Amino acid sequence: MLRAQLSRLAIVIGMLTFCGCAQGSTASTETLLVGSTPGDKVIKSMLGIDANIPVDFIRWHLVLQERGKSFIMSAHYGVGKPNTPDFEDGGEKRTFEGKYAVSSEGNREIYTLTSTNMTQPVSLIKLNDDFFHVLTPDKRLMAGTGGWSYSLSKNQPSPNRSPALTSFGPAADTPGQVVFDGRTPCQEIAKDYKWNVGDECFKLKWRLTLHRDPKTGKPTTYSIQRTLHRTEPIEGNWIEVTGTKTDPKALVFKLDPDRPETSLLFLVGDENVLFFLDKEGGLYGGNADFSYTLNRRLD
Repeated sequence: MLRAQLSRLAIVIGMLTFCGCAQGSTASTETLLVGSTPGDKVIKSMLGIDANIPVDFIRWHLVLQERGKSFIMSAHYGVGKPNTPDFEDGGEKRTFEGKYAVSSEGNREIYTLTSTNMTQPVSLIKLNDDFFHVLTPDKRLMAGTGGWSYSLSKNQPSPNRSPALTSFGPAADTPGQVVFDGRTPCQEIAKDYKWNVGDECFKLKWRLTLHRDPKTGKPTTYSIQRTLHRTEPIEGNWIEVTGTKTDPKALVFKLDPDRPETSLLFLVGDENVLFFLDKEGGLYGGNADFSYTLNRRLD
């Protein structure tokens, strides 16, 4: 009798364990994306923020819930407080909840967010599992400023950086000179390139000037001004390389190709946006304040 009771108990425990596993397998998977973007009129219009409210930047906290394809987003915005990552008078906050849909356009994966609190949908392109970028209403990469970019990064990135899944392809024009600006995190790239920075370094300011032959349009020289080298710009030669591990049509700008230990790599998102790549061709991510993205100066 006791043996039969123990047998039945073992069966019940096994069924409960199985049910618990089955329930766990259907648990919602969440992706948390963070980042700080400009607050220009286009994004304010998308989010329904009054166009007359001055906004230097918007800090995003976006949770994508795979189960049910729903999202919750917090947007904290306002005028930046000088020399800090904060807002004057605390800024303002809005919360958006809604649904998102995932569509494929060639090898591009587009996430489109809709909410009754938004005046129009917000779309993001997935560059890899850890890195997304906001798109314009006509599905082009949003170009940022010298202060902030329209890139969002996973809050807890994968241990190893992966290449971009796609890009928008080569630049549409080849002017004799083009300038890109941006601010990036400091510690990660400094560690990779063995730059001597202190623990207090949390951002780097960049200005990259690319020169081309005015007749042929081929790359010639470059100049970089960045934190650590403001008074003496770094200069050298650069080339274009076509194809990455995941996208044979992608275009990469390679600075100092003859010095692989110091060469910087940029994935060309389009004519207005560049993304930093590490030495293995993986995309750098970012944090809640800055991303490894440079934006073309149009003035």
